[in-house]
Amino acid sequence: MTTELSRRRFADVLTATVIAAYVLVALGTAVSTTDSAAACSAWPTCATDPIVGSGTGDTLLYWGHRVAALVAGCLVLASGLAARRVAVGRRVTALVGCALVLFPVQVLLGATIAVGGPSVAGPIHLALAMAIFGCLLVALVFTLEEGTLEAESDRLTPTPNPSPDGDDAGGVSATAPQSAPRPTGRLVRLRRTIGAYLTLTKPRLMWLLCLVALAGMGLATLSGAALEPATALATLAGGVLAIGASGTFNHVYERDRDRRMDRTADRPLVHDLVPARNAVAFGVGLTVVAMTVLLTWVNALAAVLTLAAIGYYAVLYTAVLKPNTAWNTVLGGGAGALPAVIGWVAVTGRVGLPAVALAAVIFLWTPAHFYSLAIAYRDDYARGGFPMYPVAEGVAAARRHIAFYLGATLLAASGLGWVAGLGWVYGVTSIALGTVFLRSVVRQFRRPTDEVALRSFYVSNYYLGAILLAIVLETLVIGS
Repeated sequence: MTTELSRRRFADVLTATVIAAYVLVALGTAVSTTDSAAACSAWPTCATDPIVGSGTGDTLLYWGHRVAALVAGCLVLASGLAARRVAVGRRVTALVGCALVLFPVQVLLGATIAVGGPSVAGPIHLALAMAIFGCLLVALVFTLEEGTLEAESDRLTPTPNPSPDGDDAGGVSATAPQSAPRPTGRLVRLRRTIGAYLTLTKPRLMWLLCLVALAGMGLATLSGAALEPATALATLAGGVLAIGASGTFNHVYERDRDRRMDRTADRPLVHDLVPARNAVAFGVGLTVVAMTVLLTWVNALAAVLTLAAIGYYAVLYTAVLKPNTAWNTVLGGGAGALPAVIGWVAVTGRVGLPAVALAAVIFLWTPAHFYSLAIAYRDDYARGGFPMYPVAEGVAAARRHIAFYLGATLLAASGLGWVAGLGWVYGVTSIALGTVFLRSVVRQFRRPTDEVALRSFYVSNYYLGAILLAIVLETLVIGS
């Protein structure tokens, strides 16, 4: 009991250290992209530059970074001392020791930057901070796993469970789901048909993907390009139509598998509310209209990339990756990342580095986001015949990957702030929501239940939505 309590306390200290290290990285990127560094030209005290002024927000941001460095340094030291006293394994000890060795080097580099050192010190300083965070995060995952590893049977082919209608849910149902009763009134039938077609477009995906494209357009304005309202509206309209087409093709291809899954058994094609042939025609029509809108009111490159996004999701992900490999979510993440590039291209007519950086954030966020849902619905995915990562490799491995991809996402988001020159609004938002996201993932190790995993899935949506809104606010509202 004493040993378990000591490990629990060590994990608590290490969790706090990881959060502090992340805050330090995020604040460091915010300082490097604002005038905060110029506000203090001495170390460890702050000699205020008279041109910048005293008591400004930049000065407060810079002092916040120094306080975060002090707190993180104390916690790294505490974690190092605790690792020597608690039996945590060689891997964890080595990783915490690595952070302990790198931290003083990072502090010296920070001092060099403060007193006007060489420009190369800045990127190295940021890289070391990211390395420290990475070491600590991996150490935390290994520590938390010791108490939550499932048995080898977690590498599962689930035991068939009875479906709500009594069919054997372990394979193809003996009988198809009962079709919904047909309404008799003409107006009621029309409303139900319109609702069915709307469901095919997966409208729940639209708000986030449109926000990704809008953030891409906002980032493009930092290059000096002007965002015309007509361009923004046409890009979003074309995007909505393209998302609808992709969702429709997904419904058509997966209709037989959807019959086996409780989560998707109410989809329109499962109940023959829309004939498959009509759904295909609907998807093609949406694609044609999307291309027409983008070619007419945006530009050809944006249209080509949008068509590629439709093909990526409908063919590469839905037909090739999802039913055949446990890496489907990782490899399929490009479909959700492309709107970032499309938004930038719509404004500038070419691809830019900040757009690629935002796309990288979305790509890395996707498995950190979706694996939590896949854990909660792993039995359902198995009944549908999808080799999602928690089904093929087990919940423990999926949870570990969530933590690692989350760490990569947080670092990529900080890198985006540095590349694009985003300021304190983005930095503060990234810190606040990133910390909440990180805590929700840690909680999956502490309480390995489907409910906690599903809650983490929702938190991941809030995180991405918040940082995208911060980008839009900084670039299109504050910066305009």
